[in-house]
Amino acid sequence: MIPTLNHTTVPIAASLLYLGNQLNHNQFSIEDIGDYIPGCVMEQSLASMTNRYMNKQGCEILKRSKEELQNMGPAYFDHFFPAEEVAYLTKELGKFIIAQDYTDVYSFFQRVRPSRDSDYKWYFTTSRLSPSNQPGALPSLMNIALDVSSMGFAGKKICKLCEDNSFMVMNYLKFARLSKREKEIITLITRGLSSHEIGDRLFISIHTVNNHRKNILSKLEIRSITQLIKFAEAFDLVE
Repeated sequence: MIPTLNHTTVPIAASLLYLGNQLNHNQFSIEDIGDYIPGCVMEQSLASMTNRYMNKQGCEILKRSKEELQNMGPAYFDHFFPAEEVAYLTKELGKFIIAQDYTDVYSFFQRVRPSRDSDYKWYFTTSRLSPSNQPGALPSLMNIALDVSSMGFAGKKICKLCEDNSFMVMNYLKFARLSKREKEIITLITRGLSSHEIGDRLFISIHTVNNHRKNILSKLEIRSITQLIKFAEAFDLVE
């Protein structure tokens, strides 16, 4: 159910990461761009387990208006998806949500049908968290779902919308290998903190910090702070 990243899925995952970064920095809203992105674009409230937003293409596929989908509440998931897949994804996405890594994306295949008397169709879905504007409130989940049969074409169109993310596409697999802790350390390094200061900030030993730094350099295949800063800026790891 969870795919291996390949030449088709990597650009899609990288593009969603790029779009999410722009949304999180209030460059635009999901309502501004949703209908321009090929595939089903949706945002789900984790607080109420409702579909807060669905783009035009998604509404056409599910044969429901945005308001109808929103009013379905949690029943939305049982109506359109197989029960066994809902149970599995609830568990796996739960781990992703608990980690609350706003720099990460989660991708998976799923089956969808508009009604109980229609056949299921396979989609490739990529999800990422969007922080709430309200302190302490649960984040929302932004998703882009692509018909598996049109992934190559749709992926190219998404990348065309995100022309500035070519560096992200080229380096996404390296980024995906980083742990949440390593991302935190990259952010602190770009702020000019020493290993000792990073250790104090994260309550870990300087030996552990230095091991993380070695692993970061190895995973990213870089040799200078300049290269690290370029990488951090591209993947929104600079505060």
